[in-house]
Amino acid sequence: MKSIRVLTVVSLGLLAGFLASPLKADNFNRETIVKIDSPMNVSGTVLLPGSYVFELAYTQTAQDVVYIRDAHDFHLIATILGSAAYRAIPPGKSTWTFYPTAPGQVATLKTWFFSGDNNGIQFRNDSPRATTVAKAPTAATGAVGGMK
Repeated sequence: MKSIRVLTVVSLGLLAGFLASPLKADNFNRETIVKIDSPMNVSGTVLLPGSYVFELAYTQTAQDVVYIRDAHDFHLIATILGSAAYRAIPPGKSTWTFYPTAPGQVATLKTWFFSGDNNGIQFRNDSPRATTVAKAPTAATGAVGGMK
């Protein structure tokens, strides 16, 4: 009877260790929280000022799919297919580069390199479309366009 209890405790311990290992905080998906102060274009999707979560979706066939989620309620805003980018010297922190834009235009994200990694993601230089705005401003009174 005592050996069955010991076997049960050992089995539960091994099972807990096995199940807990994927829950460790590691950087396999490169999750990054970004706060932006002005609109930003990411491959045709315009992100309005606010906080967002960027993360890689590793699949068996591609490692350059990026999920963009709202940082507050964590709903999916966009799934973007990028392309591989490489940098000879890995950055010490996450770095973002932007395509050149004319004054008054929305900044367009070009590359994202995660901290300590010389492999990154390059995004397309797509012009934003009105239908891909991430979040629409909402008014507490239900007014549209500032008019009642």
